[in-house]
Amino acid sequence: MLAPEETRDPEAAGEQIIRRTPWWAISVGLHTVAVMLLAFFWVVQAQEPIVETTVLRRPPPKTPDVIFDPTPVYAAVPLQVDRKVESPMLTVERDEKNETPDFEDFEKAKGDPDFVSTKPFKGKGANDAIGGGGGGGGRKGGPFGGRRLRQAGGQGGPKTPDDAVLAALKWLSRHQNEDGSWGVQGYLGRCGRVHAGRCTPNPDSASPDFDAGVTGLSLLAFLGAGFSHLSRDTHDGICFGDVVRKGLQWFVSNQQLDGFLGPRTGHKEMYNHTIGALALTEAYGLTGSSLFKDNARKAIDYMILAQNPGMGWRYSARCGDNDTSVTGWAVMALKSAELSGIEFPPSAYDGARAWLNDVTEDSYCRTGYTFKGTGKVFCAHNQHFDHQEALTAISVMSRIFMNRKTDPKVNAGAELLMRDLPAYEGTRTDFYHWYYSALALFQFDGPNGPLWSRWSKAMIEALVKPQNTRPGSCNDGSWEPVDRWSCEGGRVYATAINALTLEVFYRYENVLGGKRK
Repeated sequence: MLAPEETRDPEAAGEQIIRRTPWWAISVGLHTVAVMLLAFFWVVQAQEPIVETTVLRRPPPKTPDVIFDPTPVYAAVPLQVDRKVESPMLTVERDEKNETPDFEDFEKAKGDPDFVSTKPFKGKGANDAIGGGGGGGGRKGGPFGGRRLRQAGGQGGPKTPDDAVLAALKWLSRHQNEDGSWGVQGYLGRCGRVHAGRCTPNPDSASPDFDAGVTGLSLLAFLGAGFSHLSRDTHDGICFGDVVRKGLQWFVSNQQLDGFLGPRTGHKEMYNHTIGALALTEAYGLTGSSLFKDNARKAIDYMILAQNPGMGWRYSARCGDNDTSVTGWAVMALKSAELSGIEFPPSAYDGARAWLNDVTEDSYCRTGYTFKGTGKVFCAHNQHFDHQEALTAISVMSRIFMNRKTDPKVNAGAELLMRDLPAYEGTRTDFYHWYYSALALFQFDGPNGPLWSRWSKAMIEALVKPQNTRPGSCNDGSWEPVDRWSCEGGRVYATAINALTLEVFYRYENVLGGKRK
């Protein structure tokens, strides 16, 4: 007998109902509830407004590259000694031997009056070439013949750029290694040979990997002032001609079978080679000496083979990457080779030009490092320095050297350089930028142009006064390694490149004849 309704257990009643209900009815009920819930949510969602939002996103910024990348980049295609470079201009046959010339002939050549002419160059193309900075060591002036560094006056009066250059050359001559090279850190071992004391050490980050590069820069400083291996000038008991001779001999004796200059240093080696090639070709162009003509030619041959096909250069041969800094040194070496009569394929200029066009902006014509719009370029040791337009200066200089005329990118690039005049002020100090900007603006604007006049005045102010000028001290004539890139090349780099910057007045003749076109 069933219990009264009010006394029944609700849960027991529910269980009985579920047991008596067919399974198919339960399934239909559950599905019906599910469909109703989905319909409810769909209706609610349909009533809400649909707003399409377009989010504009800038591409993620690329990590700023560095001029001296700590990650090794090795050649993807090894260079073969017996390789030929064929072009409509020439065919280069690789030598199987690397014969070192007899440097005793240097002394014999000194007796030849043809090798010590001081006449200015008046040959074909005199106003069409960058050469103009030779002088006392030039064969009939040569393509690099012209005004020579004047003897420093000094005598207690205001110091001139020539005074500063001569003091720098004297410091470099005192700190040259016995084997003819200069060392980024090794120069300290040469302190005290003439003057007492010891130079202030470099930053610890300055790398001996650049010994060949600073050797090339130091040689160029002597050559740019008109001193060759034949010069007899003596300062502090050291003959400048002997300094140049020993430096050239070091490069020749360290040239590899494939033409590469200096010891292999991995990913930085093309800096060393291009600067060394520039020094050898400029030395040959200054004197016409056959003693190192073949070495200069082989150095240029290697550089042609090391170029990325249709583009520029970077840290190692045909590595597939390009950068504007190494490409700038290569263009200078090619221009020196052109003036010296060393032939090379015209495609080398075409590739460099293509690379510069690829990384130069259309508006302000600012040139990037490894891609267009690189922005600030720095390494771990100089990231606190300000951005400078060194790469734009390289682009302007290279375009003028390759084209011998201006174009819209040259004009706009020159205007951009004028926005940041040299100033020896902490994080604004950048010797590398000043060197290339001086070359570019002097070639662009001429010795009397308004842009060059403003730039050169600021340049002299920034370089001449900060130079060490303590007679009797070991570092007299050098510059402190305090600029943006001295963290890599140290005091030798700083002194050599600043001397080269101050030599711009006579080292290279103005391409445009002092007129802006």
